[in-house]
Amino acid sequence: MDTDNASLLPSVTLREVANAAGVSVGTASKVLAGKAGVSLRRSESVRAAAKTLGYRPNGIAADLRRNRSTSIGLVIPDLLNSFFLELVHALEKFASTNGYFLVLAHADEDPKIEMDRIRFVLSRQVAGMILIPCLGYDHALEELQQCNVPVVMADRVNDSFPVNTVTTDSLHAAHMGTQYLLSLGHRRIAFAVNTLDLVNSRDRADGYIKAMQEADLADHIQIVMCGMNAAQAHPVMLDMLMKPERPTALFTAGNVLTLAALRAIGDANLQLPSDLSLLSFDDAPWMSVLKPRISSIRQPVEAIGHAIWQLMLAGLRGHQTQPFSHLRFKAELLPRETTAARPVRKKRTS
Repeated sequence: MDTDNASLLPSVTLREVANAAGVSVGTASKVLAGKAGVSLRRSESVRAAAKTLGYRPNGIAADLRRNRSTSIGLVIPDLLNSFFLELVHALEKFASTNGYFLVLAHADEDPKIEMDRIRFVLSRQVAGMILIPCLGYDHALEELQQCNVPVVMADRVNDSFPVNTVTTDSLHAAHMGTQYLLSLGHRRIAFAVNTLDLVNSRDRADGYIKAMQEADLADHIQIVMCGMNAAQAHPVMLDMLMKPERPTALFTAGNVLTLAALRAIGDANLQLPSDLSLLSFDDAPWMSVLKPRISSIRQPVEAIGHAIWQLMLAGLRGHQTQPFSHLRFKAELLPRETTAARPVRKKRTS
């Protein structure tokens, strides 16, 4: 078959499969749906005809016949962020357990692309929508509120959102992480964040600030604005680490920034943790394998995914809660090998 023109060919219908197999449409439908009650000979004939003709079931048409969609839309900001990928994995598992499937799209951290992806996913006749928003969420929220399907927003959210939300208590987690670095004797602690225009990033920065103020170190607060990806963050971090009065500890506000930090630390010829302690908000499998192993704040991805799905499932079943549910989960501190006591600098002797 000419693959260049394959997309122009009309799709094969169930009736054509039935005719080729010499059975009724009902029998062909039973076989392809995996139902019992059809002889082995006829089943094999139907499957052979479907394979020969290249038959593919029309999921949207099947949903329309059942008057129930089995698709759930999911739009995330970034496919390179391991936290989002872990969350997609968890949601896929919970959805499939209940007979639903995800229609996934990503926005590449661009609000304009996000709107296009939301509209595309909604055009797939999804039964519900899950969104982790990009910068600015009003446009996306307005679009979703008009789609007449259950909506759950996650991660970059707070209690002011007029939909069901699920996230981590970022303020508490960042406060805990900063206190941990302070307990190791660090005073010059830099906090690297992508932007303060995302509600969860702002909460993380506020948690860091709170801990520094409580330690009477307000004059040592250093928030480093790094941008939304590792390429933007690397030169900013490298510049900070090359200065004479560089921090003794670096707290990164997400795993994408942690990757940028590792590159900058290497380029600055610094060693972990003898020259610099590193703590990552977000954990990833590679952080416990890399040498030295990276200290992190782990978000409870499985619990977050389960909560998102339970709220979605309630909406699908017509049990929408009022007022909206706003769920926050506690994170876990995982001290590993990239954090250590602040190095004591030897005084020069005459």
